[in-house]
Amino acid sequence: MPENQSIEFKRYWIYFFSINYLFQGLVTSIFAVIMPIYMLILISSIGAEITASDIAFIVSIVLMPWAIKVIFGILSDRFGIKNFGRRKPWIIIPVCVSGLMWIILPFLITPYNVVFIITLIGIIISTGVAIGDTALDGLILDVCPREQLGRAQGTCWGFRSVGQIAGGPLLAFLIVSLSIEVNFLFIMVGILMIISSFLILVVKEPKIYERVMIVQNLKNMLTQKKDWKMYLFAIFNAFIDGVILIFISLYILIQMGYIASEGASLELLETTTETRLYVLQANITFIVGIGIIIGSIIGGVYSDIKSRRYSVYLALIITTVALIFMIIPMVWFILLLIACFTGLGMGWRHSSYSAVLGELAKRYPEMDSTYFSLANSFVNVGTVLGLSVIGLIFEQTGSFIIGFLAMALFNNLGLLPFLLLKSEDYELKKRAKTLKESSTSATEILKPEP
Repeated sequence: MPENQSIEFKRYWIYFFSINYLFQGLVTSIFAVIMPIYMLILISSIGAEITASDIAFIVSIVLMPWAIKVIFGILSDRFGIKNFGRRKPWIIIPVCVSGLMWIILPFLITPYNVVFIITLIGIIISTGVAIGDTALDGLILDVCPREQLGRAQGTCWGFRSVGQIAGGPLLAFLIVSLSIEVNFLFIMVGILMIISSFLILVVKEPKIYERVMIVQNLKNMLTQKKDWKMYLFAIFNAFIDGVILIFISLYILIQMGYIASEGASLELLETTTETRLYVLQANITFIVGIGIIIGSIIGGVYSDIKSRRYSVYLALIITTVALIFMIIPMVWFILLLIACFTGLGMGWRHSSYSAVLGELAKRYPEMDSTYFSLANSFVNVGTVLGLSVIGLIFEQTGSFIIGFLAMALFNNLGLLPFLLLKSEDYELKKRAKTLKESSTSATEILKPEP
């Protein structure tokens, strides 16, 4: 994209990107952690009932827009506003709409319409955030130089993970410990989301883009062998993501003596209070979140400066070793330290994956956002498969030891498709050398004979 070359990338832009990703993760966490309790309290206040399956169904509908990010990618790749760009409109407008929905939600909801309002407003919020997320992915690919791509995407992914993992529990801690009204938190989240979206105005975006050939590019994305290797890598790279944090939190709470475990069955001990459980859960996720941010930053820097291939290897080694250490009998505070290292491996793994994916996405400069969102759709597939497979293993064995060993094994399955990728397609130095040789060859062909 010629226009990219005239834009000087500012490193502080990464922090503006990261703040937006933080709120994207926070929204997902609110619907997974806060909303179920919020609905239960409101419905119970009028003597009505709601089941766990009802809540799960509502949350699944609310989060459904994330399953069609490919469509949002096509929109942000194809349509823009003249002299404003093709990314900023798809970031600022949808996120502002989502923020406005958070602000008006407390004024619309009652115990009698709670299911309908949360489902309707929730779908609007999730759609706006998913559109903004997809366009932001594309903006980073458009403006970030190859040599800083790993750091940028690693940092952004780390902040989104912290919002997604720790955001809900930390908000729950504020609600329980400081007696902050849930509705007040909704309004504040909405205001901060709107403010964060306007930070993107500082980023300079290309105004001229290559012609978008949607059908041809989609055909190439779905027929190229190297792309399917990337999609398989995406599936297995995320295989343990959905279950690893659940297992770690529960296992540590069991070792601390707040939850009783008999096989696959879990129950709260009589001495365990709701407030105490929220506080402990918030602390555990916060510690894991610290590891994720550190791992994301280190992994991104290593991917850019040293090697993306070896960055993937190191991330897998760290995660595998941490999971194996989890099964060794230790006091709970040592387990917290290991949990932090597990988060470090998780963050490192995703920043190195994002660096590889970002480089492959640049092969489709006019539809890089679509490619990025398509690959991340396979990430969602991997997460769901991992939850199902490892959850079934635990249900059949009732053993955390076998569960952690299974996660350590599945963690490394991504090596198979990754090793099939050619390093010159994603390694920064080799990729630059290949592009230079291609450019030289083209120049030689066009050079007139004497």
